[in-house]
Amino acid sequence: MLSYQKYGSQPILEPFIVCYYDLAYTHGETQIIQSPPSGYSAIIFNLGDPYAVCTAVEKDFQTLPDCILAGQQTKNYRIRLSGAVRQVGVVFKPTAIATLFDFSMRTVVNKRINLDALLGDQASALYTSLKTDMDVAERLDILNTYFATWLDGHEKRVNVADMAAELILKNTGNITVERLMEELCVSRRHLERKFLEKTGLTPKQYCRIVRMAPISNQVAHASRVDWQDMVFQGGFHDQNHFIKDFKALNDLSPARYLQEHAELTRLLDKKKE
Repeated sequence: MLSYQKYGSQPILEPFIVCYYDLAYTHGETQIIQSPPSGYSAIIFNLGDPYAVCTAVEKDFQTLPDCILAGQQTKNYRIRLSGAVRQVGVVFKPTAIATLFDFSMRTVVNKRINLDALLGDQASALYTSLKTDMDVAERLDILNTYFATWLDGHEKRVNVADMAAELILKNTGNITVERLMEELCVSRRHLERKFLEKTGLTPKQYCRIVRMAPISNQVAHASRVDWQDMVFQGGFHDQNHFIKDFKALNDLSPARYLQEHAELTRLLDKKKE
């Protein structure tokens, strides 16, 4: 059985944190789940049995540390769950980790690294606090309190990349780099340099991910899809462009993805029965 619940952050952290989540997998048998790029980075604490991930960079499954920083993903990745996995995660807005922690995200694209690289010794102390037997609300209190301590001084690190990311999300990825340059009054070189530093991606790459993420999610959880309507709703020129972009991120055609990516839905539905 797979349980996945999202929770909001304190209002003061809303400009930086998309949500917290609590994931529990208790099926016992090994289960592999595909997941498309979301456009967000995350900090993840695993409080149960180990789990493994296979990304575009690491072609084989890698067992992950208990505390990780997950950078932007540019392709569909797979998660292998077995035993009793319990995760508490923090999903951050695209530039938030760089802005809060003064940390370059260029080296974490398609990677999951030990959280020590970002938080130092505080990572293990935070993990120990969360692993104590307590309910979700108490864990969220710990996380809210901790991340609020990083707000001091972040204003000095806000730049054009933060504003560009907001515009891209506001337009669901349907915005050109030229329009970003015009609205923000910056050169392409300056915009791309700042955006790469804060997200690890170029604005064009990020637009593609943000545009495709909700579509990939919709296809994965659908029983039938009106492809022409999806092409129109996604703002693609034609079906060929849609298929090309979809395959670039998911390594599968939309039809094949619809056929194969049904396991997560099945597990969630079983919980409701």
